[in-house]
Amino acid sequence: MIGRLWTLMVLPFWIWLMLGAVGVVSVVLVAVVLIIGGATSAIASDLHYQCDSAVGPDPSVTVTPTRAATAARPTAPRTTAAGVTTAPTTNPYAELTIAPDDTSASDWLRSCSTAMKFAPRQDPPLLTGNSGIGAECARLLALARLTGSGARNGSGGHEDAADFTRSVIYQASAAQTTGRCATTEGTVAQPSAAEGAGQSSGSARRACGELGDASVVVLPSTLAAQGACGHRVDPAAVSAGDLVFWNFRNNAPTQVGIAVSDTRLVTTGATTGGLVELPIPSANDVRVKRVLGNGM
Repeated sequence: MIGRLWTLMVLPFWIWLMLGAVGVVSVVLVAVVLIIGGATSAIASDLHYQCDSAVGPDPSVTVTPTRAATAARPTAPRTTAAGVTTAPTTNPYAELTIAPDDTSASDWLRSCSTAMKFAPRQDPPLLTGNSGIGAECARLLALARLTGSGARNGSGGHEDAADFTRSVIYQASAAQTTGRCATTEGTVAQPSAAEGAGQSSGSARRACGELGDASVVVLPSTLAAQGACGHRVDPAAVSAGDLVFWNFRNNAPTQVGIAVSDTRLVTTGATTGGLVELPIPSANDVRVKRVLGNGM
């Protein structure tokens, strides 16, 4: 033992320097690996959140229900006019591409890759309700359609869910600039079929619910594309004018409604196609989006 210690003590100074340098490099390499690993994990987590917000829950992830669909929904604090005050920044995953022969990519991730090209970037879910003029106008318009006073086909007539939300949001967003909510459909011009049809230009991104400088919000014409729009809202903070998507199939929502309160929404009936008022569902695949800001 003493001999070994003596051997170490008589080692040349340059060897000690080399051993010290190796130790420092080892520590640095471990730190770099941890930092890179943490950054990679953070990016993967953020991408998963962006995908979940755009195309719904990942079918490969098993989620244990936290409460039954009929259970009481939590109530978020009701603060003064929260809404969307700024548009989400450009989605950093807009250029995400997946090779056709990449067998490791799931259908969910492929659907997400397509949606990222026009979906706005999502910040953490909003935790407060919206009480701007646009939100109130959306509530009035949805209820007017429900009773038939503003319906295209009269009370109980068939209404496509995507057309219903597109028209109501278009008129409600117009109220944010005019200061007046027109509850009859002929009073305010409707979005044309061409508006919001594209998914790659700047105008298409505004049509997807980024408020920006656009005077009105023009949603896409399909329910699946609408599901990627707007800013995500915590289900406990849903308020009038918010879009509620649920019952996801093949990485897209199959049902959408417009919230008329923090517990009720107006949507199309599953069997008749006519407008109905229902409780806001509380299943794990419910996604709430806000496309209307505070207004003035």
